[in-house]
Amino acid sequence: MDKDLQSVQQVRDLLHKAKKAQEILAEYSQEQVDRLVALMAERGFNASRELAVLAREESGLGRVESKIAKNQFATRDVHAYIKDMCTVGIISQCEKKKVWDVATPKGVVAGITPITNPTSTALYKMLISIKARCAIVFSPHPRSVACVSRAVEIMRKAIDSIGGPVDAVSVITTPTLQATHELMTHTITRVILATGGSGLVKAAYSSGKPAIGVGPGNCPAFIEKTADIRHAVRCLVVSQGFDWATLCSSEQSIVVETQIAQECMAELKRQKAHICNEEEIGLLERLMPPGSAINPDLVGQSPQKIAQIAGFDVAKDCTMLVARQYGVGDSYPLSREKLAPILSLYIEDNWEQGFARCREILDYGGLGHTVALHSHDQKIISRFAVSQPACRINVNTPSSQGSVGFASGLAPSMTLGCGTRGGNIFSDNISPKHLLNIKRVAYIKDNWLGTSPSLGMLSLTEKNTKSHDPFANRQNKYFIGKHNNPHI
Repeated sequence: MDKDLQSVQQVRDLLHKAKKAQEILAEYSQEQVDRLVALMAERGFNASRELAVLAREESGLGRVESKIAKNQFATRDVHAYIKDMCTVGIISQCEKKKVWDVATPKGVVAGITPITNPTSTALYKMLISIKARCAIVFSPHPRSVACVSRAVEIMRKAIDSIGGPVDAVSVITTPTLQATHELMTHTITRVILATGGSGLVKAAYSSGKPAIGVGPGNCPAFIEKTADIRHAVRCLVVSQGFDWATLCSSEQSIVVETQIAQECMAELKRQKAHICNEEEIGLLERLMPPGSAINPDLVGQSPQKIAQIAGFDVAKDCTMLVARQYGVGDSYPLSREKLAPILSLYIEDNWEQGFARCREILDYGGLGHTVALHSHDQKIISRFAVSQPACRINVNTPSSQGSVGFASGLAPSMTLGCGTRGGNIFSDNISPKHLLNIKRVAYIKDNWLGTSPSLGMLSLTEKNTKSHDPFANRQNKYFIGKHNNPHI
């Protein structure tokens, strides 16, 4: 059979099995769900090293030790966050309002996984899906089929060991574009959970199905003059070295104030960053494709490997490459998202200009995603929080680990919503609650019918209507200024 036809048929078979598994999951109690999720988390955590080695060998990206940490985070930390979450049946009752919230599963999930974080994303998505009583079918990147398949196999064995429906998790083993399209558009699929390239996420939103996707990240990190510079640079090093910056929330640019620029440069060198000269910057720029595309040959590679590809040498202990830039946009190719330990560097006269530069960088391929800020000035932190077009403002933390909830109090997640600015429906770190339909049970308000049931409303005379007018004599209290209306 033709490979495309075979893959499409496999998707249909997997979805029909997933639907049956979904029907079984839908009848599970909260206790049954929690036992199953706990076992899956344990088995996934124990396989962290095995899966990390497989992912590194198959994809050629990142670092084994970082992938181990990601897999552990995607099981241990995610489970710790969701284990006490109520996801079955009546999850809340408000006696005052007489309203109940009732949780039901959205249904079968189409899980799209990226090449950058294949096993950690799969482990996380399986846990949040089962916690919400949703079955999930994965479409992995072609260069991560084996490692994602192994992650799914481990979870299927865990489910089977306690008598659960093994087809609640499954994976396409011959992924093709046609298979992914079939998965996203099939009538059995109820929601798409897409993590991957912008093209794939756009396809998910264009499928006609409810989709939870993520936008691209082009995260700037602003080091403001009140920052602890050594700590700020340490955060950059830790973040860039984490799987060689393959998380979409990793910093792509550094913005510093002129007043502390020399100190920042000295600290970058002390922490083994390589400050590129003009010739080296030109060599790096030549590696960037036209437009806003990412060079896949650079993604998740070490600074030494990237320098070798570009045609220059760096020290064996180099932690990242730093390239001075003077603008943002297509004419400055290093100002875009790179998903590699290459940081463009901007020096601005004051924090206001630094703020503007960060916004400009976000506008160029990072809207809604993440901005990092190193500062101890609460007014500036508040200004960033209120006015930057990013859904995560990471303060004094490595952005890679801070955004996903590894180094911060955010919900542990491998899928980061970017809100409407990033073309997403959600701005949260995605968790089981996003895979639930919430029904409401509502009782009539006390005395709502009053003495005139036939009218379906309180019977009020003209006199007591006026006495109950909550907006009487409040016109002046609404005044907020003339603005551009000359008639006020």
